[in-house]
Parts: sequence; structure tokens; C-alpha cells
Amino acid sequence: MPPSPVRFWFASGLLLPGAVTLALAAVDVHAVAGYVPWPVHLVWIWGLCTVLALPLVCLHEMEHRRAGAVARDECACAHRTDGHAAPPAASLRERATHPEPLDASSKGPAAQERPAARVNLLSRVSAPGRPRRILAVATFLVSAVVLVPLWWAPASPAAGPGDPRFMEFSPYGLALGATAVVLVLCLFAVSPTALRGSRSSRAAGAGAGLLAGTAAVTLTALFTTFLPVEATTAHSGDGDHDLGTGLPGTVGGIGWRWSTPDGGPVLEVAPTRTGVLVRSTEGVALLDGGTGEERWHYRRSGEHAVDMQASPGATDVMLTYPARDIDGSHVQRLVVLEADTGQEVGEYRSPGTAHPTKYQHQGDLTPLVHRDVLTTLRSGEGRTTVAGYVPGTGRERWTYEPMGDCSRLGQDVTRHEIVVLLECDMDIMTGERGGRGSVRTLHGLVPGTGTWLWHTDVDMSSPSDEMWIHTSEDGHLFAFAWASEDGRDSGNVLFGRNGEVVARDLPGFGGPAGHEGTWTFTTDGYLTWGEDGGSGTYTWREFDGGERTAPAEETPASEDGRKERIRPVPLEDALVTAAPRATGGGSETVTLAVRPWAEGEEPAEEPAATEVHVTLEPASGDVPEEQAEPWVSLHGVPGGIVLARPGSSEVVGIV
Repeated sequence: MPPSPVRFWFASGLLLPGAVTLALAAVDVHAVAGYVPWPVHLVWIWGLCTVLALPLVCLHEMEHRRAGAVARDECACAHRTDGHAAPPAASLRERATHPEPLDASSKGPAAQERPAARVNLLSRVSAPGRPRRILAVATFLVSAVVLVPLWWAPASPAAGPGDPRFMEFSPYGLALGATAVVLVLCLFAVSPTALRGSRSSRAAGAGAGLLAGTAAVTLTALFTTFLPVEATTAHSGDGDHDLGTGLPGTVGGIGWRWSTPDGGPVLEVAPTRTGVLVRSTEGVALLDGGTGEERWHYRRSGEHAVDMQASPGATDVMLTYPARDIDGSHVQRLVVLEADTGQEVGEYRSPGTAHPTKYQHQGDLTPLVHRDVLTTLRSGEGRTTVAGYVPGTGRERWTYEPMGDCSRLGQDVTRHEIVVLLECDMDIMTGERGGRGSVRTLHGLVPGTGTWLWHTDVDMSSPSDEMWIHTSEDGHLFAFAWASEDGRDSGNVLFGRNGEVVARDLPGFGGPAGHEGTWTFTTDGYLTWGEDGGSGTYTWREFDGGERTAPAEETPASEDGRKERIRPVPLEDALVTAAPRATGGGSETVTLAVRPWAEGEEPAEEPAATEVHVTLEPASGDVPEEQAEPWVSLHGVPGGIVLARPGSSEVVGIV
């Protein structure tokens, strides 16, 4: 291929965006995954080999040209000696290999030796272009080996749990950058170096290469990162306030209805400080609790968020998407948003390695979200480590490794601390060892730094006792409860900030049935349930000793025969309970009972309840079995009560 200044400078201009994109993508992948794919290393190695080989190829070509010039000069001298004019340089080889017929007058010893002399002179010139052809073939082979695995992950069809397609830009950056770099190497290999040329041709070539590379990277980032996201945001709220403030004293009827945009099922709801978060097949939206108006939403085209988790106090919300990693394997992608405004805080691969459709909200699979940090438990080589990650980037910020041989039992977060429940072989204060499982201990950590704050050992009747940990609805308290296998012994402790014990052995608190209201507690008090035959009584017990009660009817059974007591909502003046029943056409009617509180454990007169009948229409799509919450969701939010049922397409506000 002849030299071309435009082609050479085009490759030079393309090299800049290609190399920069490849380097930045490799750095990002290494920061998240801890390694760089082998094809990227091969690109850099072969690029270095090409850079070192090209000067040798150019020297060989210069030697070829010099030897050719010497041979032409010698041939010209031979012609002049015989009295003939020197042949043109362009026809030298042709005349040497295809000599003209000799006439009779030229037949003689000198004339007969002339063709052999010409061939002998040119035979000393090496074959042109052979090293460059070898370099070009090797570069094309390396390109094929490199580009196939790098493009496989972003270009392969989606398959697996949730049909994951959601990926960050890094895999595309690796593939695009590597493509640009190897294309440049191929152009350098097949095209002789042409540093000379007009200034306009050099500028046109370099500008075209730079523009082509930049445009390819920009368009890819646009289509993979920005265009799939369809989101709106809202203004920030009126300052920092607790979850649960602004609830109405009581409610009386249906105030609003909201349906999913595509008619699909509602999958999950969660209260926030300014409304209620609703996760559907299209994404997540924040609704105003008093009017049902949408404040903001976040959706990804063709993607499905399989989990939604709010931080303590509902300051942030984290969405989990099934995705593919840089090698095409299945991972989790996390998107963290401000709950009040919908502003994106960060988007990255989950530090965990859980199956994309199985979650456990104690931090050992899906990280727990806090305003200052994401935290998860890790186990390796028989030891448990707590790790904290920056919410904006997903990069590791700190690690905490407890003393002794410990295994993980659970983890939760409050608005001020990370609390970890461990099973260890020693007391970290005394150093006494007793074997794995001899000590159950709670550790409190600073979310932003992972610094140890406090710890306490917990006493139980037996190491085989069941245990539960939970954070209060307002995010300020942390509860630990346990019960023996036969149910005869139990205990509970409520912790405040810095491990302060707020209460201990509260009657009726805690237990395995969190949906029965036994985990409903705030900094003011907690809700208990006492069953008496076919009915029972809810009691709101304040930590200062006050009590309020409300009777409840027998809980209906669900399809699988379980008691489906929907988690009630305690308000200032009333308790709201719900009982669902199926109706025709697939719809469902939920009867809400608004029961005024009665003071004391045994009121003289049972107050009358106000009933609100709500019919929920079925959704047009099926609810994934692994994501269908089997309970009716009833939540208190600023301005009203929100009712939702997984499988229905509606969310209803009671005001």
C-alpha cells in the first residue's frame, strides 16, 4: 500500500480518543472488579510491540530503497561503459528480467554478458514489504483474538434471571477503545509512514480521526447511559425531619387513586418523609401522600428493578437491577437516589455476589443503604468483615474486622450507626475464649468511617435460640429480640444512640411475625397484639407508661391457609386495620377499619369503627413469584394512609 499522509494522520488522530477511552474504562473496571480483562492487557502489549517494530520495518524499507538506488547506479555505470544510455530507473527491473532481443551487430562477448550482470546486481536488493506484511498479518490476528471477547458481553443477547441487559459504560468503553487502538495499529502496519505532506492533508486526516473516535464514544455513551433513563426530579423538602411526622390524626375515606403507567402490577411500596415510593414494572415513583400526585419518577427502558430499599429515616432509596458484568456474567447493579427529590446519588455494580433475584435484608447479600455509606458483611477464610462503600461511586471506603473468630448473624443500620450481630469465640473486652458460638455480640460502628463505637454481649437461654434484629420506623432505635425453640423463654432489648439501652424485656414486643405489627415501634412507643379466640386487641404502649387500645376482628386466612393479618397503622387518634376479600373478575376489596383509640387496657365502652371499602383492580401483567409480597401493604405517610396490593395496578390514598 503506498504512503498516504491523510491515512497516516487519520490513524494518529483516532489513537487519542481510543487510547484514552480504553485506559479510563480499564481503570474503572479495575476499581470495581479488582482486575482488568486479559484482552486489554494483550492490546497494550501488542501496541508496545508494534511501536517497537515499526522503526525496524521502516529501517528495512529505507535499506531496500538505498540498495535499489545503488543497484540502479551500478547498472547505469555498466551501460555507460558499453556506450549505451542508462535505462530509466522505472524500467530497470523490467529490462533486467525481460531483456530486449539483440540484433546481429550487438552480438559479442560483452553484449551477451550484459543481461546476466543486470540480474546479478538486482538480486542483491532484498524483497520489499515482507516485514510489513508479517506485522500486518500478526496485527489482524491479534485484533480478532482481542475484539471477540471484548464485544461479546455488550453485544450478546440477554439471558438469565430477569433477562439482564443493564450495564455501565465500562464494557462498551473497553470494546470501543480496544477497537480504535487495534484499528490504528492495523493502519500503521499496512500503510508506510508518511510524515510529510501538505499541512492541509495532515490536518484533515488528524481531524477526521479525532472526530470519528470522539463521535463513536459519545454516541455509545449516549445510547447506553443516558437514553435508557427516563426520570424526573422534584424540589427538596422543608428540611430534615423524621419519618412518620406529618401523619393525620385520623382518616375517613378514599382521597385519591394512582395507576401504574403501563397497567402493570404494583410490586412494592415504602413510606418516605414526603410521600410514598411505589415500585412497578416500569420503575419507581414518589407519590404525594395527600393528593396522589407524582412528585418524581425513575425508569429504565427495557429494565426491571427487582428490589427497592429505603435508608433509615427514608432519606435515600436504592434500586437493584439484574445486570451483566464485563465478562457477560450476572451481577447486581445498584442505583441510589435521594428519596425526596429523585436526584441520582450513584450508579454502580453491587459489591455483593448474590443471585440477582434473591435478597436478604441483613446486609450479607444486598448492601444496606445509609446516607453516608453502603455497608455489607463479607466472609473470607473463616472470618467476617464489615465493609463500607461510598454511595456516590460504590468504591470501598473502609473495613472493620472484629477480634476473634466470628461468624455473621445479621446486620442493620439506624440513622446514626451500623449495628452488626456476630457469633464469636471470645469476649473482645476480656479476651476470654470459649469456642465458636459461645458469645453473641452486637457491635456499633460509625457509618462514615467504620470506627468502633460500642459493643455489648447478649444473653440467651441457648445458642440455638431464634434471633431477630430490626430498626424502628423512624430510624432512631435498634431492637434485638430472641426466643427459645419451645417458645417458653424470650427477651428483647431496645438500643438508642451509642448503644444506650432504652428498654429491656418489653411485654409483647418482637417475634417472628413481623407483619402482625409486633415490629411496629418508634421512639415514642410500640404496638402489640393480644389474641383472644376469634378476636383480639391492639395496644399502643408508650415508653413513658401510657397505653391505648383498639379491638380487632378475627384475621381472615389467605389462600395458603396462613393468617394474613395486615400490618396496622397507628395514628394519633385512631388505629387503621385492613381485611381483604376476593371479589369477581379478579378484583379484590379491602375493608379498612378506622378504630378510635380507647385509653387504658380495658376500656369501659368499645368505640365505633369507621369502615372504608376499597376495590383494587387486577394488573394486566403477572407478578414475578420471587417478588410478589404476599401481604397487603398499608402505610402511614404525610397527609394520609396508602393502601396497595401486589398484583393490583393501583395505589389508593385514604385521607
